[in-house]
Amino acid sequence: MLKKDGAYNTDLIGGAIMVLSAALFYQQIGNFTTFGLIFPRAIIIILLALGIGLLIKSKLNPYYAEIFEMEEMSKMLLIAGIGLGWVLLLKPVGFAVTSFFAVSLGIYSLEEERTKKTLLKDFIIGGCEVAFFYLIFSRLLLVPLPQGILF
Repeated sequence: MLKKDGAYNTDLIGGAIMVLSAALFYQQIGNFTTFGLIFPRAIIIILLALGIGLLIKSKLNPYYAEIFEMEEMSKMLLIAGIGLGWVLLLKPVGFAVTSFFAVSLGIYSLEEERTKKTLLKDFIIGGCEVAFFYLIFSRLLLVPLPQGILF
């Protein structure tokens, strides 16, 4: 059942979105190198398995909740805007710089308490995450990443 007493079965909705996303991502797999294909294929399989798991849970032990509160909606729109900016700036600015700002600002926007200290902490975390993925994909898996201003 999708809706009960004004609340939605969020497991059913989330599971359906995950399964559909996995199917869409699978259709978009193009010509990757052997090593370049490992990560996308693994993510698709994990996403599909978790989605199916949520769909099963939605039937056995569903969780009903309100989908959006206004505070969550504004955070979601901000994250969507950051994601859109990341996509639009990826090619001209490059993966490393764009991802650093997008990830760091995304983390910061989800903070409960936004101060200069949390901003600095989130930029350090974002920098470490982007550096980690940059090194894995560009050096280890030899995946060509968009280059721009610095990298």
